[in-house]
Amino acid sequence: HSYQLKQFNSKTNMKVFILALLVAVAVADDDKIIGGQIVSPGSVPYIVNLKRFGSLMCGGSILSSNYAMSAAHCNTAAASLTVTAGDFSLSANDGTEQASGVTRTIPHPQYNTNTLEHDIMLLELKSTISTSSSVKYANLPAANVDPAVGTNCRVSGWGNTAIIGSNYPDKLYQVQVPVISNADCNQAYGGDIYDGMMCLGLLGTGGKDSCQGDSGGPVECNGAIHGVVSWGIGCAYPDYPGVYTRVSHYISFINQYV
Repeated sequence: HSYQLKQFNSKTNMKVFILALLVAVAVADDDKIIGGQIVSPGSVPYIVNLKRFGSLMCGGSILSSNYAMSAAHCNTAAASLTVTAGDFSLSANDGTEQASGVTRTIPHPQYNTNTLEHDIMLLELKSTISTSSSVKYANLPAANVDPAVGTNCRVSGWGNTAIIGSNYPDKLYQVQVPVISNADCNQAYGGDIYDGMMCLGLLGTGGKDSCQGDSGGPVECNGAIHGVVSWGIGCAYPDYPGVYTRVSHYISFINQYV
């Protein structure tokens, strides 16, 4: 897998790690599914994976026949990317996959690599992705309509499943994690949580989270995609929830294209 954990110093001088692409091959620990389970094939019909030169890089959601959504920090040359919907096993032909090249990537114009604000990206696809029994376009929330604190949301991906070390699954995993308030999340992260971010986790307990390889993937709450896997300190740590892009804040950006 071609990833690297990218770090920056926060206001409290803590090292904060995100997933970012590295040209050299490296594997480190962040944003994977921790504490979850394998899904039933076709049960996450809106999920896609992003492969760079054939290797898994990030997750995403299919929004329409020609657009997918992921994280801006997953951005790389469009010509190197393949977006696949209807996938379950990465190594096997499930008979349900639909793959497309990428015409262009559209990261949010205000994406900030230092603060990680506006960590959202659209991908315009070369080929049409059609709905089927295994592929459904994602439902999006209304602008500024968010799930209540405590709502259990489903996070899905093919990322690392080991808190320490790495264990990349061949099949799609999911985990249910509750929404926590941005105020509580800001206490954990020293003020680095912005309005366009949302947090999910088990504060004081840990054990359930997204991690490396899940970046850009979907957070489904109440039947709509409310989050995009973005960043965090480690994975599933008791004191550091996962941080996600709050999709409801970016509906106007999405609607410019989709």
